[in-house]
Amino acid sequence: MGFALLALDGDPPRLLQCGLVEVPRELSTADRLVRIADALDALIADHAPRALALERLYFNKNVRTAMSVSEARGIALLCGARAGLEIAEYTPQQVKQSVTGNGGAEKKAVQLMVRHILKLEVAIAEDNVADAVAVALTHAQQMRFAAAVALAK
Repeated sequence: MGFALLALDGDPPRLLQCGLVEVPRELSTADRLVRIADALDALIADHAPRALALERLYFNKNVRTAMSVSEARGIALLCGARAGLEIAEYTPQQVKQSVTGNGGAEKKAVQLMVRHILKLEVAIAEDNVADAVAVALTHAQQMRFAAAVALAK
């Protein structure tokens, strides 16, 4: 499971940390989910984020993959709710539209735009991490838009 933490105190946002929550494949499903929960709880405790943004499971041909992704998402939702975080979910198309301007963009285009937006020296090569950063950027953009609308009222 990829994760990303952004600081929204500037424009563009600053990438504080990103990476993978890695769990050994040989563990049981339950033990893998416990490891994910422990890692997410630690990230939340260490960084005190205000929000948790997740990619909404949109469609997957592989039922086994869809189930494991759904289980991990459920754990993330639980950790975020337990910590009292604002929770937002975005479809892959919303993320692509937000980051690249094209809801049908390829993963490589998303990775390149993430690099450009955050002014990173190199693109994030790991797909799950790049996806997490893109979701975080999407939520940051939505938060800024909502704040601008609130000021305009």
